[in-house]
Amino acid sequence: MPFKKTALYTALSLAAAALTAVSCIENDRTLGQGLVPPEYNLILGTKTFDLPVTNRVSDSIQASNSSNMLVGTLSDPVFGTVKVNSASFILPYSDSTDFGDSPRLRSAYINLAIDSTYYLEDNQQGIHQRIRIYKLTTPIDSTKRFCNSITGADYDPVPVTVSDPVIYGSGTVRIDLTDEFAMELLSTTPEEFKDLNLFLDRIHGLYLEVEDPINTESGGRLNYLSLGYSTINIEYTLNDPDRGFVDHDTTESFVFGYTTALNNCTTTSEHLVDSTPGDSLFLEGLSGVKPHISAADLKQMLNNWLREEGLGTTPIFLSRAELTFPYEMPEDYSRFDTEHPAAIYAFTSTPWATDTMRYYKPLPEIYNSVNTGNINRSVREYSLDITAYLQNLLLTDSSYIDPSMDLWIAPITERTSSYSSTVYYEFDNHNYNKIILNGPLSERHPTLTITYGLMGE
Repeated sequence: MPFKKTALYTALSLAAAALTAVSCIENDRTLGQGLVPPEYNLILGTKTFDLPVTNRVSDSIQASNSSNMLVGTLSDPVFGTVKVNSASFILPYSDSTDFGDSPRLRSAYINLAIDSTYYLEDNQQGIHQRIRIYKLTTPIDSTKRFCNSITGADYDPVPVTVSDPVIYGSGTVRIDLTDEFAMELLSTTPEEFKDLNLFLDRIHGLYLEVEDPINTESGGRLNYLSLGYSTINIEYTLNDPDRGFVDHDTTESFVFGYTTALNNCTTTSEHLVDSTPGDSLFLEGLSGVKPHISAADLKQMLNNWLREEGLGTTPIFLSRAELTFPYEMPEDYSRFDTEHPAAIYAFTSTPWATDTMRYYKPLPEIYNSVNTGNINRSVREYSLDITAYLQNLLLTDSSYIDPSMDLWIAPITERTSSYSSTVYYEFDNHNYNKIILNGPLSERHPTLTITYGLMGE
């Protein structure tokens, strides 16, 4: 027994000595640092800037839309009035119709299918809105891409409807068409039914125009017509003895609104344009006022910081650059939920044909970032990643900065391709939203925060 106790004490002593030896090992994290030249040491840091943001109105926006025709007006005491009209194609359903010998027109009408509406006040849900329907006299081609592409020179000023139709919101509205326009469709040849290009060379489509609102202070409704659901029906008497038809009453149908719509929109928020905004920034969808960030001002702000920190020639690498736009909750929560955009993002504009016609594209880093501008209700802000854009701006000489690099903050939407299931992000030109964001003079104001690394001592 004495031998066993001695052995136990010896084992415990050895274990304690081993633990003591391990606890005394020093972890030197600077080991080898002296082997790296000082100019290759990586220094990490963050910096938050007050954002040089203004409010501007764009000259135009892209208006070609593959989802719906949008028609209506909406007025707000702050932003003003938005008015949207729409043009789209007419196409035959059949590819083999033959109207025979001198078909006799019996009647013609269009069924406008309004599948959803947008309004901000409950008492505006079923208001009547008078519309006019015109025949396009010029084709909707690749030159017509913008919200101001359709003018009075592009359609016949005489409506194709028998009377001034009125719409009251969701549902299908039957509208009688004039005999003159119906006969143009009834004159379609078998060759035009077979070859859509021949048909479109003669029949360019229709233009829906809503009447100006009586009350421009508040109210109104926007009406969405999904493409492919509105029809034109021509009822006629067919005579074709060779095919055994004598005084045969039948109907031929055409689709109105197919594949593409061109939604013409106008807004009246120019009075909110401000080069030195205060407590508020205004963001309106479609062609309305938007936060604008000059690339030249952004570049100058970064250059000033680099110079003040003595980093003018030091290589700087961004791991993240984030724009933050705070907002405050208004008293009317339900209205805020209806009118605010679910996501906003930064767009650059590509000149198209002339300097005043621009096509807005989201920054490409949206496809590689989890920070895609979605609203964050818990902290009451939108935040969006612009890392690649800002890194490129840092590397670009100031003399090469031009307005096409300016950032426009606007609502964004995502679309999933039905063919490849690929998700695409686009400027939202078929939903109308608006929001008042905090301005540069607010306590919680727009900022740019960068996380960076630089090489130096």
